[in-house]
Amino acid sequence: MDQSQPILVYLAAGVQGGAVVRAALRRGFKVRALVRDRTRVRALAALGIELAEGDLRDPASLRAASTGIRHAVLQVPIGPQEAMRIQAENAVSASLACGLESVVLKLASASRPAPCEEPSFVANAMIEDVARASGLPFAVVRPTMYLDNLLKPSARMEIIDEGAFAPPIAESQRIAWTSVDDCARAAITLLERGVHSGDHRIAGLESVSGSELASRISAGLGRPVTYRAQPLDQFEREVDAAMGPGTGRRVASKFRFFASHRHEADAMLAAPFVPQPGLEDFQPTGIEEWVRQHRTQFYETGQMPSVE
Repeated sequence: MDQSQPILVYLAAGVQGGAVVRAALRRGFKVRALVRDRTRVRALAALGIELAEGDLRDPASLRAASTGIRHAVLQVPIGPQEAMRIQAENAVSASLACGLESVVLKLASASRPAPCEEPSFVANAMIEDVARASGLPFAVVRPTMYLDNLLKPSARMEIIDEGAFAPPIAESQRIAWTSVDDCARAAITLLERGVHSGDHRIAGLESVSGSELASRISAGLGRPVTYRAQPLDQFEREVDAAMGPGTGRRVASKFRFFASHRHEADAMLAAPFVPQPGLEDFQPTGIEEWVRQHRTQFYETGQMPSVE
């Protein structure tokens, strides 16, 4: 891959997009970062990268951002399904119009291969269908579940103040946790190696239960942390209180699916990373190592955008 041309990174101001920017720069690539407002991304501007203002709802801005680009890492923000479909179509159309050679499609969560009614899986499948129907060469990167959710303000507060991590997931559910940085690194590796197809599941080194996860967090922080599965009804009420009535049900639907379809949850979440074409030598970050790397962030105050 020609490193003299920039990679276009969608949603570059967000948690996942920012991770892609950093991964690309570490590998020596130039980056064109798609942002809504260049005046509000000081951290990206400080990296000396090219900023392109654009909006996934504005096809003209996407064509302008894609001009002179050959490769991109595309993410579509979570929202109403029709809005996500339109944004995916706009991005793919701009890519085709500007002659992009390949795209890495970064999905926000694990997907179920067969059709089902769970909204996040429906949305993932819809975005893939848009890309597939266009004929644009693309590879898919999808995570199991992000360790970065531990850094949300509510989770940090529970971990530091109460010594507990309490997600709406059964303690017995085994998960090979990954991170936004590992998924970003995988996406850039695929572009670098010219891999323009395939479905790449990014998982961690080991499959752990809730109590085993808490043990790894404890070791990384140097303080005791326990695991406490939060009842889904309580989780929904808290999300509604924070984000508005009805939001909790939408956010919790994926966790309800996992709880009621344990065999499929295991298939999506439990298996550790397996080397695959283009990522034969990819080395995931261990849970304890990840916690140590982010130790200072556990003690910070302020908001962190969702990565789910």
